Amino acid sequence: MQTDNEYIAVPDIIAMNRPKEATLAITYRCNSRCSMCSIWKVTGFDELPPDQYLKLPDSLRTINITGGEPFLRSDIVNVVRSVHEAAPRSRIVISSNGFLTERIAKSMEAINGFHTKLGIGVSIDGLDGVHDSVRGVEGVFEKAIETVKAVKAVGIRDVRIGMTIVKENSHQIADVYKLSKELGVEFTTTVAHNSEIYFRKTDNSPREALPNFGDDLRKVGDDHLKSFSPKNWFRAYHIAGITDSAIRASAANMCSAGSRFFFMDPKGDVYPCIVMDKTMGNIKDFENVEALLSTETSQNVRSMVKSCRQDCWMVCNTRSLIIGHPGKSICWVLRNKPRAHLSRSP
Repeated sequence: MQTDNEYIAVPDIIAMNRPKEATLAITYRCNSRCSMCSIWKVTGFDELPPDQYLKLPDSLRTINITGGEPFLRSDIVNVVRSVHEAAPRSRIVISSNGFLTERIAKSMEAINGFHTKLGIGVSIDGLDGVHDSVRGVEGVFEKAIETVKAVKAVGIRDVRIGMTIVKENSHQIADVYKLSKELGVEFTTTVAHNSEIYFRKTDNSPREALPNFGDDLRKVGDDHLKSFSPKNWFRAYHIAGITDSAIRASAANMCSAGSRFFFMDPKGDVYPCIVMDKTMGNIKDFENVEALLSTETSQNVRSMVKSCRQDCWMVCNTRSLIIGHPGKSICWVLRNKPRAHLSRSP
Protein backbone atom coordinates (compact mmCIF):
# COMPACT_ATOMS: atom_id res chain seq x y z
CA MET A 1 0.00 0.00 0.00
CA GLN A 2 1.12 4.89 8.42
CA THR A 3 -0.80 6.29 11.31
CA ASP A 4 -1.69 9.95 11.12
CA ASN A 5 2.08 10.29 11.17
CA GLU A 6 2.62 7.85 8.30
CA TYR A 7 6.35 8.06 7.85
CA ILE A 8 7.79 9.02 11.23
CA ALA A 9 7.32 6.94 14.37
CA VAL A 10 9.79 7.72 17.14
CA PRO A 11 9.74 4.22 18.73
CA ASP A 12 10.62 2.75 15.34
CA ILE A 13 13.72 4.92 15.06
CA ILE A 14 14.92 3.77 18.47
CA ALA A 15 14.37 0.03 17.93
CA MET A 16 15.37 -1.15 14.46
CA ASN A 17 16.31 -4.73 15.30
CA ARG A 18 12.87 -6.31 14.70
CA PRO A 19 10.67 -6.05 11.59
CA LYS A 20 8.37 -3.06 11.64
CA GLU A 21 6.56 -3.37 8.32
CA ALA A 22 5.07 -6.15 6.24
CA THR A 23 3.21 -6.55 2.96
CA LEU A 24 0.91 -9.55 3.09
CA ALA A 25 -0.67 -10.82 -0.12
CA ILE A 26 -3.46 -12.99 1.29
CA THR A 27 -4.76 -14.18 -2.08
CA TYR A 28 -3.90 -14.09 -5.78
CA ARG A 29 -7.56 -14.34 -6.78
CA CYS A 30 -8.51 -11.16 -8.60
CA ASN A 31 -11.50 -9.75 -10.46
CA SER A 32 -9.37 -7.13 -12.25
CA ARG A 33 -7.60 -7.65 -15.55
CA CYS A 34 -5.01 -4.93 -15.10
CA SER A 35 -2.62 -4.05 -17.90
CA MET A 36 0.33 -3.63 -15.49
CA CYS A 37 -0.23 -6.78 -13.43
CA SER A 38 -0.75 -10.45 -14.24
CA ILE A 39 -1.70 -11.74 -10.79
CA TRP A 40 -5.17 -12.47 -12.14
CA LYS A 41 -3.63 -15.09 -14.42
CA VAL A 42 -2.16 -17.07 -11.51
CA THR A 43 -3.99 -20.32 -10.73
CA GLY A 44 -3.51 -23.29 -8.45
CA PHE A 45 -2.02 -21.49 -5.44
CA ASP A 46 -2.64 -22.19 -1.75
CA GLU A 47 -3.91 -19.62 0.74
CA LEU A 48 -2.76 -19.53 4.33
CA PRO A 49 -5.53 -20.17 6.86
CA PRO A 50 -6.17 -17.32 9.32
CA ASP A 51 -4.32 -18.98 12.22
CA GLN A 52 -0.98 -18.86 10.35
CA TYR A 53 -1.07 -15.06 10.58
CA LEU A 54 -0.79 -15.40 14.36
CA LYS A 55 2.91 -16.05 13.68
CA LEU A 56 3.53 -12.43 12.70
CA PRO A 57 5.80 -10.46 15.07
CA ASP A 58 4.24 -8.02 17.53
CA SER A 59 6.92 -5.51 16.53
CA LEU A 60 5.07 -4.70 13.30
CA ARG A 61 3.75 -1.15 13.11
CA THR A 62 2.60 -0.94 9.48
CA ILE A 63 0.93 -3.82 7.63
CA ASN A 64 -0.38 -3.68 4.09
CA ILE A 65 -2.89 -6.44 3.31
CA THR A 66 -3.19 -6.89 -0.42
CA GLY A 67 -3.84 -9.43 -3.17
CA GLY A 68 -5.04 -10.07 -5.83
CA GLU A 69 -8.23 -8.66 -4.43
CA PRO A 70 -8.17 -9.39 -0.68
CA PHE A 71 -11.94 -9.01 -0.27
CA LEU A 72 -12.46 -12.07 -2.46
CA ARG A 73 -11.48 -14.08 0.62
CA SER A 74 -14.69 -14.85 2.47
CA ASP A 75 -12.67 -15.12 5.68
CA ILE A 76 -10.89 -11.79 5.37
CA VAL A 77 -12.30 -10.58 8.69
CA ASN A 78 -10.81 -13.63 10.44
CA VAL A 79 -7.50 -13.15 8.63
CA VAL A 80 -7.28 -9.56 9.83
CA ARG A 81 -8.38 -10.61 13.31
CA SER A 82 -5.36 -12.94 13.49
CA VAL A 83 -3.09 -10.18 12.18
CA HIS A 84 -4.50 -7.88 14.87
CA GLU A 85 -3.92 -10.45 17.62
CA ALA A 86 -0.33 -10.97 16.49
CA ALA A 87 0.49 -7.27 16.05
CA PRO A 88 -2.11 -5.24 17.98
CA ARG A 89 -0.16 -1.97 17.75
CA SER A 90 0.10 -2.07 13.98
CA ARG A 91 -1.69 0.12 11.51
CA ILE A 92 -3.38 -2.11 8.94
CA VAL A 93 -4.10 -0.80 5.45
CA ILE A 94 -6.01 -2.99 3.01
CA SER A 95 -5.45 -2.42 -0.70
CA SER A 96 -8.49 -3.03 -2.92
CA ASN A 97 -9.72 -2.43 -6.44
CA GLY A 98 -13.06 -1.39 -4.95
CA PHE A 99 -15.23 -3.58 -7.18
CA LEU A 100 -17.15 -5.33 -4.34
CA THR A 101 -18.61 -2.27 -2.66
CA GLU A 102 -21.10 -3.88 -0.27
CA ARG A 103 -18.77 -6.70 0.82
CA ILE A 104 -15.88 -4.26 1.31
CA ALA A 105 -17.95 -1.85 3.41
CA LYS A 106 -19.34 -4.63 5.63
CA SER A 107 -15.93 -6.22 6.13
CA MET A 108 -14.26 -2.91 6.93
CA GLU A 109 -16.99 -2.07 9.45
CA ALA A 110 -16.55 -5.46 11.14
CA ILE A 111 -12.75 -5.13 11.27
CA ASN A 112 -13.00 -1.59 12.60
CA GLY A 113 -14.91 -3.07 15.54
CA PHE A 114 -11.76 -4.74 16.88
CA HIS A 115 -8.91 -2.86 15.16
CA THR A 116 -9.42 0.88 14.86
CA LYS A 117 -6.02 1.71 13.35
CA LEU A 118 -7.45 0.66 10.02
CA GLY A 119 -7.19 2.15 6.55
CA ILE A 120 -8.06 1.27 2.98
CA GLY A 121 -6.52 2.20 -0.33
CA VAL A 122 -8.81 2.02 -3.34
CA SER A 123 -7.16 1.88 -6.74
CA ILE A 124 -8.24 4.61 -9.15
CA ASP A 125 -5.99 4.87 -12.18
CA GLY A 126 -7.74 7.57 -14.16
CA LEU A 127 -11.16 8.98 -14.85
CA ASP A 128 -14.06 6.95 -16.25
CA GLY A 129 -12.94 5.11 -19.39
CA VAL A 130 -9.22 5.48 -18.66
CA HIS A 131 -9.54 3.72 -15.32
CA ASP A 132 -11.73 0.99 -16.82
CA SER A 133 -9.22 0.48 -19.61
CA VAL A 134 -6.24 0.16 -17.24
CA ARG A 135 -8.20 -2.21 -14.99
CA GLY A 136 -9.48 -4.23 -17.94
CA VAL A 137 -13.11 -4.28 -16.76
CA GLU A 138 -15.95 -2.00 -17.87
CA GLY A 139 -17.92 0.09 -15.40
CA VAL A 140 -15.53 -0.23 -12.45
CA PHE A 141 -14.65 3.45 -12.12
CA GLU A 142 -18.07 4.17 -10.63
CA LYS A 143 -17.79 1.12 -8.35
CA ALA A 144 -14.47 2.40 -7.00
CA ILE A 145 -16.04 5.79 -6.27
CA GLU A 146 -19.00 4.11 -4.56
CA THR A 147 -16.61 2.08 -2.41
CA VAL A 148 -14.69 5.15 -1.27
CA LYS A 149 -17.96 6.75 -0.19
CA ALA A 150 -19.28 3.54 1.40
CA VAL A 151 -16.24 2.91 3.63
CA LYS A 152 -16.32 6.52 4.77
CA ALA A 153 -20.02 6.09 5.58
CA VAL A 154 -19.30 3.14 7.91
CA GLY A 155 -16.77 5.17 9.85
CA ILE A 156 -13.41 4.48 8.17
CA ARG A 157 -11.48 7.75 8.29
CA ASP A 158 -8.18 6.57 6.84
CA VAL A 159 -9.12 6.31 3.17
CA ARG A 160 -6.96 6.94 0.14
CA ILE A 161 -6.92 6.68 -3.62
CA GLY A 162 -3.95 4.78 -5.00
CA MET A 163 -2.91 5.51 -8.58
CA THR A 164 -0.48 3.35 -10.54
CA ILE A 165 1.04 5.33 -13.40
CA VAL A 166 1.27 3.65 -16.81
CA LYS A 167 1.36 4.97 -20.37
CA GLU A 168 -2.42 5.05 -20.67
CA ASN A 169 -3.04 7.29 -17.64
CA SER A 170 0.07 9.40 -17.14
CA HIS A 171 -1.81 12.45 -18.49
CA GLN A 172 -4.46 12.21 -15.75
CA ILE A 173 -2.36 12.45 -12.58
CA ALA A 174 -3.64 15.94 -11.79
CA ASP A 175 -7.22 14.84 -12.51
CA VAL A 176 -7.06 11.89 -10.11
CA TYR A 177 -5.40 14.05 -7.47
CA LYS A 178 -8.21 16.60 -7.85
CA LEU A 179 -10.74 13.77 -7.49
CA SER A 180 -9.13 12.66 -4.22
CA LYS A 181 -9.53 16.17 -2.83
CA GLU A 182 -13.16 16.32 -3.97
CA LEU A 183 -13.84 13.02 -2.21
CA GLY A 184 -11.99 14.17 0.91
CA VAL A 185 -9.48 11.32 0.88
CA GLU A 186 -5.71 11.03 0.58
CA PHE A 187 -3.73 10.39 -2.59
CA THR A 188 -0.78 8.08 -3.20
CA THR A 189 0.92 7.13 -6.43
CA THR A 190 3.80 5.27 -8.01
CA VAL A 191 4.76 3.99 -11.44
CA ALA A 192 4.09 0.39 -12.46
CA HIS A 193 6.94 -1.88 -11.39
CA ASN A 194 8.06 -5.24 -12.68
CA SER A 195 8.15 -8.27 -10.41
CA GLU A 196 8.34 -11.94 -11.29
CA ILE A 197 7.29 -13.03 -7.78
CA TYR A 198 4.41 -10.60 -7.23
CA PHE A 199 3.00 -8.70 -10.20
CA ARG A 200 4.15 -11.54 -12.49
CA LYS A 201 5.18 -8.92 -15.05
CA THR A 202 8.54 -8.16 -16.60
CA ASP A 203 7.46 -5.91 -19.50
CA ASN A 204 6.02 -2.84 -17.78
CA SER A 205 7.45 0.28 -19.38
CA PRO A 206 10.34 1.90 -17.50
CA ARG A 207 9.54 5.35 -16.15
CA GLU A 208 11.83 6.87 -18.79
CA ALA A 209 9.51 5.55 -21.52
CA LEU A 210 6.34 7.01 -20.02
CA PRO A 211 4.88 10.15 -21.59
CA ASN A 212 6.00 13.34 -19.86
CA PHE A 213 4.30 13.37 -16.46
CA GLY A 214 6.97 15.04 -14.34
CA ASP A 215 5.29 18.44 -14.29
CA ASP A 216 2.02 17.08 -12.92
CA LEU A 217 3.82 15.02 -10.29
CA ARG A 218 5.86 18.04 -9.24
CA LYS A 219 2.69 20.12 -8.84
CA VAL A 220 1.08 17.43 -6.71
CA GLY A 221 4.25 17.21 -4.61
CA ASP A 222 4.37 20.98 -4.20
CA ASP A 223 0.75 20.98 -3.06
CA HIS A 224 1.71 18.43 -0.38
CA LEU A 225 4.64 20.61 0.70
CA LYS A 226 2.36 23.61 1.11
CA SER A 227 0.20 21.77 3.63
CA PHE A 228 0.64 21.87 7.40
CA SER A 229 0.97 18.08 7.56
CA PRO A 230 4.48 16.58 8.01
CA LYS A 231 3.07 13.34 6.59
CA ASN A 232 2.31 15.18 3.34
CA TRP A 233 5.79 16.70 3.27
CA PHE A 234 7.33 13.25 3.24
CA ARG A 235 4.82 12.07 0.68
CA ALA A 236 6.13 14.88 -1.49
CA TYR A 237 9.61 13.39 -1.07
CA HIS A 238 8.25 10.02 -2.24
CA ILE A 239 6.62 11.68 -5.25
CA ALA A 240 9.88 13.46 -6.12
CA GLY A 241 11.74 10.16 -6.11
CA ILE A 242 9.44 8.76 -8.78
CA THR A 243 11.10 10.94 -11.41
CA ASP A 244 14.38 11.92 -9.73
CA SER A 245 16.94 9.19 -10.39
CA ALA A 246 19.44 10.88 -8.06
CA ILE A 247 17.11 10.43 -5.08
CA ARG A 248 16.57 6.78 -5.95
CA ALA A 249 20.27 6.12 -6.50
CA SER A 250 21.23 7.64 -3.16
CA ALA A 251 18.72 5.37 -1.44
CA ALA A 252 19.76 2.14 -3.18
CA ASN A 253 22.43 1.13 -0.66
CA MET A 254 20.19 1.89 2.34
CA CYS A 255 17.46 -0.63 1.58
CA SER A 256 16.32 -2.60 4.63
CA ALA A 257 14.33 -5.27 2.80
CA GLY A 258 14.33 -8.57 4.65
CA SER A 259 15.10 -6.95 7.98
CA ARG A 260 12.93 -3.91 8.65
CA PHE A 261 10.25 -5.04 6.22
CA PHE A 262 9.29 -8.18 4.31
CA PHE A 263 6.75 -9.55 1.84
CA MET A 264 4.73 -12.74 2.36
CA ASP A 265 2.77 -14.36 -0.46
CA PRO A 266 -0.57 -16.19 -0.09
CA LYS A 267 0.99 -19.61 0.52
CA GLY A 268 3.37 -18.30 3.19
CA ASP A 269 6.64 -17.85 1.31
CA VAL A 270 8.54 -14.91 2.78
CA TYR A 271 10.65 -12.64 0.57
CA PRO A 272 12.66 -9.53 1.47
CA CYS A 273 10.35 -7.42 -0.72
CA ILE A 274 7.88 -7.71 -3.59
CA VAL A 275 10.61 -7.43 -6.23
CA MET A 276 13.55 -9.59 -5.16
CA ASP A 277 13.09 -13.24 -6.16
CA LYS A 278 14.86 -14.79 -3.15
CA THR A 279 12.67 -16.65 -0.68
CA MET A 280 13.80 -16.77 2.95
CA GLY A 281 11.50 -19.65 3.87
CA ASN A 282 7.85 -20.56 4.36
CA ILE A 283 6.05 -19.52 7.52
CA LYS A 284 4.34 -22.92 7.82
CA ASP A 285 7.75 -24.48 8.54
CA PHE A 286 8.55 -22.20 11.48
CA GLU A 287 7.15 -21.34 14.89
CA ASN A 288 6.93 -17.68 13.87
CA VAL A 289 8.23 -15.13 11.37
CA GLU A 290 11.12 -14.09 13.59
CA ALA A 291 12.42 -17.67 13.70
CA LEU A 292 12.28 -17.71 9.90
CA LEU A 293 14.14 -14.40 9.64
CA SER A 294 16.91 -15.63 11.94
CA THR A 295 17.98 -18.56 9.73
CA GLU A 296 21.19 -18.69 7.74
CA THR A 297 19.13 -18.64 4.54
CA SER A 298 17.53 -15.36 5.56
CA GLN A 299 20.89 -13.90 6.51
CA ASN A 300 22.28 -14.84 3.10
CA VAL A 301 19.34 -13.20 1.36
CA ARG A 302 19.83 -10.02 3.39
CA SER A 303 23.45 -9.93 2.26
CA MET A 304 22.18 -10.03 -1.33
CA VAL A 305 19.90 -7.08 -0.59
CA LYS A 306 22.97 -4.95 0.09
CA SER A 307 24.14 -5.43 -3.49
CA CYS A 308 20.69 -5.18 -5.09
CA ARG A 309 20.33 -2.31 -7.53
CA GLN A 310 16.71 -2.70 -8.61
CA ASP A 311 15.35 0.71 -9.55
CA CYS A 312 12.30 0.37 -7.31
CA TRP A 313 10.61 3.22 -5.52
CA MET A 314 7.48 2.25 -3.65
CA VAL A 315 5.98 3.29 -0.34
CA CYS A 316 7.46 0.25 1.48
CA ASN A 317 11.09 1.11 0.77
CA THR A 318 10.53 4.88 0.82
CA ARG A 319 8.98 4.76 4.28
CA SER A 320 11.86 2.66 5.63
CA LEU A 321 14.38 5.04 4.11
CA ILE A 322 12.68 8.04 5.72
CA ILE A 323 12.50 6.41 9.15
CA GLY A 324 15.92 4.77 9.04
CA HIS A 325 17.77 7.71 7.49
CA PRO A 326 15.60 10.75 8.28
CA GLY A 327 18.31 13.30 7.50
CA LYS A 328 18.03 12.85 3.73
CA SER A 329 14.28 13.40 3.53
CA ILE A 330 14.26 16.20 6.10
CA CYS A 331 16.96 18.10 4.21
CA TRP A 332 15.02 17.60 0.98
CA VAL A 333 11.85 18.99 2.59
CA LEU A 334 13.70 22.01 4.00
CA ARG A 335 15.24 22.77 0.59
CA ASN A 336 12.02 22.39 -1.38
CA LYS A 337 9.26 23.68 0.89
CA PRO A 338 10.05 27.39 0.28
CA ARG A 339 10.05 26.81 -3.48
CA ALA A 340 6.73 24.97 -3.30
CA HIS A 341 5.03 27.90 -1.61
CA LEU A 342 5.91 30.02 -4.63
CA SER A 343 4.52 27.52 -7.13
CA ARG A 344 1.02 27.19 -8.53
CA SER A 345 -1.28 24.46 -7.21
CA PRO A 346 -2.37 21.72 -9.63
